[in-house]
Amino acid sequence: MVGFMKSVLTVTAVFGFFAGGLAAPAPTPEIDYLSLIKPGPGFPTPQQLNLTNADLAKPAPALAKLMVRETLEKRYNPQCWGEPRCNYNDAVGCYNYLNSLGSTTCAASGVVRMCSVNGCNWYARSLNGYSASPCYKAAAGGAWVINNCNVGGRLSGSNAAYDNGNLAVDILAG
Repeated sequence: MVGFMKSVLTVTAVFGFFAGGLAAPAPTPEIDYLSLIKPGPGFPTPQQLNLTNADLAKPAPALAKLMVRETLEKRYNPQCWGEPRCNYNDAVGCYNYLNSLGSTTCAASGVVRMCSVNGCNWYARSLNGYSASPCYKAAAGGAWVINNCNVGGRLSGSNAAYDNGNLAVDILAG
């Protein structure tokens, strides 16, 4: 019986040693989006919207949920660009911020910065002099860039606001 118990304890100790290396990784430090997000002109701060860092760090939705419009006539061809690229997490922070603005109008006469995090900028760009969409639809357009232009955790590109081919959403660093 003593030999059996020694064997069980040895196996348990060995398993514990190896399983310790398989444990879940330590959580990454939380990004303080509340202090990093710079809203565009006239937009409220994340604090004014009662957002938390957890709200702003949620992953962007999968492309399939956003791109029902692919069956409709395209008026804008989305593009992925090269450098300068944004950090993926910074782009997601702006996505969540703009999405949380809901039906607030995101509009542009020319080019207007809607959101910035650590130099990752989301711009609204009018293709016809003046264009406007609800901010959640501008965010949905930018989600295409997040889902399709990510190269090693960095991205840049452009897509139209969801359902508005006259309002381009450009995401790039700088």
